[in-house]
Amino acid sequence: MSDPKNPFVHSLTLSSIQLVKVCVLSVILLPIRLLIALICLTLATILAVVGLKGLEKGDIDKRPFTGWRLAVRNVICYILRFMFFCSGFIVKIVGKQASPEDAPILAVAPHSSFFDALAVCVMGAPSVVAKAETSSIPFWGSLIKYTQPVLVHRLDTNSRLNTIKQITERSEGRGWQQVQIFPEGTCTNRSCLITFRLGAFYPGVAVQPVLLRWDNMTDCVTWTWEGIEAWRIIVYTLSQFYTNLTIEYLPPYNPTKEEVQDPKLFAANLRAVMADSLGVTTTDCNYLDYLRIEKSRNLVKRVQKLQRKMEMPLIDATSDEKQLTVNMDLLGERLGVAQDLSELSVVEELCGKVDLRNLRLVTLLATEEDALETFLAQTFIMYNPELGPDKVSSESLEGVLSTVMLLNQKEAKEAVVNMSKGEDDLVVDKKYLADFLLNKKPNYVKVLRCWEGVDLLTAAGMGDLLAMSASLTKEMNRRMEKVAESGSNLLSAGKEVVSDVSATITASRDKVTDVLSSAVTSLHKRTGSGNIGSKSETSDNKKLD
Repeated sequence: MSDPKNPFVHSLTLSSIQLVKVCVLSVILLPIRLLIALICLTLATILAVVGLKGLEKGDIDKRPFTGWRLAVRNVICYILRFMFFCSGFIVKIVGKQASPEDAPILAVAPHSSFFDALAVCVMGAPSVVAKAETSSIPFWGSLIKYTQPVLVHRLDTNSRLNTIKQITERSEGRGWQQVQIFPEGTCTNRSCLITFRLGAFYPGVAVQPVLLRWDNMTDCVTWTWEGIEAWRIIVYTLSQFYTNLTIEYLPPYNPTKEEVQDPKLFAANLRAVMADSLGVTTTDCNYLDYLRIEKSRNLVKRVQKLQRKMEMPLIDATSDEKQLTVNMDLLGERLGVAQDLSELSVVEELCGKVDLRNLRLVTLLATEEDALETFLAQTFIMYNPELGPDKVSSESLEGVLSTVMLLNQKEAKEAVVNMSKGEDDLVVDKKYLADFLLNKKPNYVKVLRCWEGVDLLTAAGMGDLLAMSASLTKEMNRRMEKVAESGSNLLSAGKEVVSDVSATITASRDKVTDVLSSAVTSLHKRTGSGNIGSKSETSDNKKLD
């Protein structure tokens, strides 16, 4: 089943009958289908390599294929469609694909699986807009190149501009096949349509929306950020008797003058048309949300490294709210570490030059059970307390969203404007922030939850020692209560308690000694002390004895 609030999550639980079917068919059908797929992919790849022979790197983008190269592309499409057919894929087509003159661009959604490549074959291998990394995938790399693709380097700003330019040139030029794009930019679980990327909408030309429906009792094809592994998807899907795919062509969408001038409006309106036809909702989430989640996890690791270098917990070091403003030149002294410690860079990244409130905030997120509730409560307590417990200034909230939620400046500003509801651009109410996070940006909440359960205690050895001591004390108290309740056998029970407690202490002594030794050794390494560890250990052992 899929999480309706998060389009990037998909889980699959097979029933007993389904498991038996997969086990049986994975022995009977799977090997045959894999062999046929390997043969077809090898043949198609050989044809693609031959077709690309003699072309320089830039020649693929200069002019559309004609003559024998175009014929080879058509043959490759038939081979791949035969491969999918032998693998159990049954395709149903609704509507009609428009000509390149009527709709130069095909917008295909929802994008939920690598098996969506079947739709590309059915549409005659239009020029796909794809990540640059896909061109190096074994087998598929050469096949993707043969569609004369528009390759996108996601983190390269210049590549983004070049992509828009390429799409515009091909949509306005003659002889080019249609440009096919998955405007969502990543795979989802099809529960809704996420924000469309704008590349297909900058040219301002007609776009034909194409819907993909995987209508199957068991959804084995969906591949999301959080879900089953790719190899399992392949095994489960090829171990079904058949897999249904419906490709529906909607009428070409001709943009209005306003939409031509505003690609974002064009994309939003087309997405609404497609969502209505699919019977699903829309959401503002996109693949950048998960990049933030990964970055947040790395930030957590860096804060943990800093904590391991400190002599006191961060929760204690930042407990005095009156001392959360500090000169960075004195930061090391404030946290009890060397000023040139490399791990201090994470504090500057979180807090800027003088304000430690963001460090205090993420520390509280790590120590409390519910990161979202803590964030909502502490943001309005720590920032602008003069506005009351339910309001915070737009400026302060933008700063928090940038550092804790990892939004860029533009995104943070847009989020705050969205939350202000037009009532007061300078102040944001807590209920609007909660509504925004829970209903409009659920993946922002995931960025916060990266901090939940993070261990920011100082020395693990001392923590073990305290836990052991508490356990021993609890056991002694329990035994003594038992003695008090047994009036007639008080003396014998007392002897039993003493005997049991002595045995417990004896059994625990070696463990406690090891813990103390580890803690002392760690302390000497941090302080640079001489070889006094053995003396300290001997002294501790004597005290325990």
